[in-house]
Amino acid sequence: MTEELKVEDAGSDSRSDARTIMTSAWRLSVPDTVSEDSPLLVIPTVHPRGDRRIVRCAQVALDAGFRVHFLWLGRGESSLDPLAGETLFPEPQNATERIRMVPRIARRAAQLGGHMWHIHDFYFLGEAKRWRRKSGRAVLYDVHEYYGRYYAGKVPAPTIVQRLIAGAIERYQVRSAKKLGAANVVTEEMAVSFRAWGVPVSVSPNYPMLSQFGDLPSVTFSERRWRVLHIGTLSREYGTELLVQLAARSLQRELPFDFTVLARFPSPGHAQAFEELLARVGAPVNLKLVPTRPTHEMPGLLASAGFGLSLLALDGQNESAVPSKNYEHVMAGMVDVVTDRAAQRQFAESFAVHVSGHADDADAMLDQMIRLAEDASGTETELTEKAGSARNHFTWERAVEPGLRAMLLQLSSKGPE
Repeated sequence: MTEELKVEDAGSDSRSDARTIMTSAWRLSVPDTVSEDSPLLVIPTVHPRGDRRIVRCAQVALDAGFRVHFLWLGRGESSLDPLAGETLFPEPQNATERIRMVPRIARRAAQLGGHMWHIHDFYFLGEAKRWRRKSGRAVLYDVHEYYGRYYAGKVPAPTIVQRLIAGAIERYQVRSAKKLGAANVVTEEMAVSFRAWGVPVSVSPNYPMLSQFGDLPSVTFSERRWRVLHIGTLSREYGTELLVQLAARSLQRELPFDFTVLARFPSPGHAQAFEELLARVGAPVNLKLVPTRPTHEMPGLLASAGFGLSLLALDGQNESAVPSKNYEHVMAGMVDVVTDRAAQRQFAESFAVHVSGHADDADAMLDQMIRLAEDASGTETELTEKAGSARNHFTWERAVEPGLRAMLLQLSSKGPE
């Protein structure tokens, strides 16, 4: 079955004087100042179609006067709109297939004759440098993760060796970004090494868009206090074992929590591993897997739950990471349920109504959740206060868009070399 591609007038959460282009995976507002004569920003990636950060960055580009064209992995009917188009590639079965798709996507991206590229993968650095040499055009390298720590952590070696590997990876990506043009990074900590090498850098944390979260929380906490939501990636690194244990122990203790989990698997192998994990604990009936949702539908889903899970495991970069869902939980008026990874716990303690605990103590975390659920009125007051504060500090439009927009325009003004 093919999906319907929708082009409609901009809604109340969109920019004025814009039209909305919407597919089953993403939605963008195109200002009427953007035309087929506007410069084309090409966005080649091996991220899945509709990735939230990539979509948000594309919206900034449109608002800055670019056309955009995505090349990414996914299914459905491609947008053929000349101002916000896309090319879809088959979803890979594993990480090896994902990496092997990079040259294919890069070749197709080069054929589009873009004014500039915005890449979102460490894997794409080599191909981007080749395109930069041939075209003379600038590339913005978007750094989503602490790649050095992430990849070094997967190497079975002593800590000192992992640190050496992480350092080598960091130097490679920084030097690559210098050749490409500029970097856009998630945290100030990431920006330090790029600035040290003289790389122009903008800092763009994964904050929610105020235009999508401005009306939340829209349901009282007492109505949603027994609903628990997990919207992140389902893998060991993101805490699937603890997720399943929370559901299983809640059921065994006859607690009234219901767990809704988006089926966001990096690969079929991850989906199989999750099914096996569920089977080992008796497939708890209080845990329901539901299809993934596009970015613009996420606020409505978040509004229905009282607790949001962010269960990072002890792995690689996770001590330094604050996943985007933490910000979304707070903006949506949810209790942020986190593990004891340093950065996300510090965020939760400072800015959220939160539950925190060790990965091997699901019962203690459930006890905290029960206390907050039973004091629905008090929890509601705290959640409303935290959500209001978050709108002043953690919104994409206020904290991110100005700097990213300026970076895109700066790179664009350089012209070909």
